[in-house]
Amino acid sequence: MKTVYILGAGFSVEAGAPTQAAIMKEAFRLYDRDPKIFKAEEFSLFKGFLQNQLNMPESYFPDIELEDIFTPLDRCLSDSSQFRGVSLDSIMKIREAVFYVVGRTIQFLLNETDKSKSYIDNFAGYLAKASSIRADSNYSKEDPVSVISANWDILLDNSIYQSISEKTEYDAVVDYCCYISSKDEDDGSVKPGLEKLGQGGFNVKLLKLHGSLNWLQCPRCARLYARFSKKEAIHSFTKTSSCRHCDTNFSEEAGKHLLAPNLIMPTFIKDLSNPQYRIIWQNAGIELSEATKLVFIGYSLPSADFEMRQLLSRMTRKDAEIEVVDFCQYDDNEKQSEARESIEKHWRKFFGKRDVSFHFDGAKSYINSIES
Repeated sequence: MKTVYILGAGFSVEAGAPTQAAIMKEAFRLYDRDPKIFKAEEFSLFKGFLQNQLNMPESYFPDIELEDIFTPLDRCLSDSSQFRGVSLDSIMKIREAVFYVVGRTIQFLLNETDKSKSYIDNFAGYLAKASSIRADSNYSKEDPVSVISANWDILLDNSIYQSISEKTEYDAVVDYCCYISSKDEDDGSVKPGLEKLGQGGFNVKLLKLHGSLNWLQCPRCARLYARFSKKEAIHSFTKTSSCRHCDTNFSEEAGKHLLAPNLIMPTFIKDLSNPQYRIIWQNAGIELSEATKLVFIGYSLPSADFEMRQLLSRMTRKDAEIEVVDFCQYDDNEKQSEARESIEKHWRKFFGKRDVSFHFDGAKSYINSIES
């Protein structure tokens, strides 16, 4: 028996993270409150693109969908064409500026929220305990649980890391299921899961399909670097660092292998050619194929996410049990009933004859129930 949890933005909302649809609105709310929250150059590029290239009035800024920003930029980059007079070099700078505003907004909201993330800590403890059965070379026989996440935030990453660090009986790592290195050379807590399994420990698998705010990548060797508790992708805009492996191997070019964020942004042109993402998505397919139960928490299965939909369609067992965890509460009973029926129809028409059950009280309530 194996359970795979698939997480969307709704998983982190009750801990203070914004939904994707709310990011733009929150970004401008924060900017209006205090422009110094953002780097002036990046925000100016971002705002200028909306105003001058997308021809949007300021009153519409908070309601622009991220896909409508990134898709034309990504199409121009893939086709090597300019966008309304903007050169390729400038398009890349604008894209980086939009990414910065999105990431900084998420970072700031999570830093200032007073909402508790105890349910995420509880979920992390549950995952670590379930995964610990793989220790002492039992990994070839036991593989009860994994997580596939569409989120960039590192709330769950940090909670898993904290959970396995606090228990002296645990010899474990957070396993991103790709080729990962520690950002700090002397940090032994970040290493590939297979290495830890070979040492007799265990791994807690967390596959992040769209990347993570604590990852940076080398443009030469494509290594991913990670550090827990730090949103390296945002810090890289103020403090650069170079790949220590390439600096050693190619000493004549030391300091020139600048690490950079490489998140997959909301776009209808998702580029999955990056070797690390190819590994992550391949491993995600394997996890799905092994699952006897899939639990979707805060994920809406949108039509625009066609890469995830095709992966689920190809790799989900016909006899897999499906659970959908959403938040759907209304004071108006009739409205609530209609909304829930719509959600149920949406999922059932995708998974067909499979057994699909629903929980409409949100992530926190569901996680507390599996912990009790």
